[in-house]
Amino acid sequence: MDAAYTEDVTRAFPLSPPGAHRLVKETETPRSANRSLEDKRAVAAAHAAVLRWTGDTGDITGATILLVDDVFTSGSQLQHVALRLRAAGAADIRGLVLARVPWSG
Repeated sequence: MDAAYTEDVTRAFPLSPPGAHRLVKETETPRSANRSLEDKRAVAAAHAAVLRWTGDTGDITGATILLVDDVFTSGSQLQHVALRLRAAGAADIRGLVLARVPWSG
């Protein structure tokens, strides 16, 4: 991330400064592990509702935003955060996950 941020001289694809997370969860929410799909969706909605944007909210308007998540289980987490960003004016939201939980059935 440090190298990518340093190389971003044109700001064509702006990056958050290293260590300066743009979405921060300051309130604890229930865990979604070992829950039904319906419960995972409810937990994801609660999680998205408590996120706070730490930058200028004007940065969201018309922006293309890349959400990075460590593990993809049901997709509910990315979906609810993306919906919230879309409601705040983001033009496009993409998701990047590092691992996928195997399908259970």
